[in-house]
Amino acid sequence: MRADLHMHSVFSDGTDEVSAIVAKSKAAGLSLISLTDHDTVKGVAAALEEGEKQGIKTLPGIEISTYAVCEVHILGYNIDIKNDLLVNRLAEIERQRQDRIKAILSNLKKYNIELDEEKIFDRVGTVGRMHIAKQLLAKGFCQSITEAFDRYLGEKGVAYVPSKRITPLEGVKLIKAAGGLAVVAHPLVLCQRGKLDDLVCGLKTYGLDGLEVYYPTHTPEDTARLYDYAKKNRLIATGGTDYHGLNKKGIEPGDVDYTPDRFALERLGLVRREGRQDFPGARGNKRRK
Repeated sequence: MRADLHMHSVFSDGTDEVSAIVAKSKAAGLSLISLTDHDTVKGVAAALEEGEKQGIKTLPGIEISTYAVCEVHILGYNIDIKNDLLVNRLAEIERQRQDRIKAILSNLKKYNIELDEEKIFDRVGTVGRMHIAKQLLAKGFCQSITEAFDRYLGEKGVAYVPSKRITPLEGVKLIKAAGGLAVVAHPLVLCQRGKLDDLVCGLKTYGLDGLEVYYPTHTPEDTARLYDYAKKNRLIATGGTDYHGLNKKGIEPGDVDYTPDRFALERLGLVRREGRQDFPGARGNKRRK
């Protein structure tokens, strides 16, 4: 069962409609997917409906942006998208995102940079710095998205405004309250910063379920090491492309060769649990085309 459990649509910072993502997943030979837009579940119902039409098993998903000593993203799977606590907290996060964007636009005006605020907020999903960056690029204030963040929007940028993000612990608790599985996204970055051990140790007590072991930037050695780490900590190993459409070129649905093992399939509710939970050998990294 080839899977891609990390993808973004126009409901956050991706460029593809939900239907296009499901169609591309079908064409790539995937049989299990999850739409994990940032801090919103507005596209999930459409993904579930389209997945049923296309014959692809689709898990309700989300990626929650959190912050402690550094940025930590928590993926949530099999969440109840109508859970009152989840819905209300996401609405609050969306308001905070909007306030931050307005503050950034105000800072840009100090440098005589006037952007179309109405166009930035005229969206079906969450709004973020990427949407400002794209308009900066379109209006000629920078030559690339990277430059937009370096000069204006990143931590050292002249228009930067800190975000009011929830903590990783709050993120895990929110996902668990909605009946889901909580997974640390792209953990290699945290591993390189020496933060992964403390994070996993702290969050497991509150129900952390897994690590995103299979990811486009992971080498086979990274994947094997993270898989062993997940096994040691009794965490499921998940994987995905972090697909963003044109906002992250060179990556398509299914480009990460990920097949969930028995333990992951059981925890995701896709097969019946057996008495023994096994861990087949780690495998998978970005597929060669």
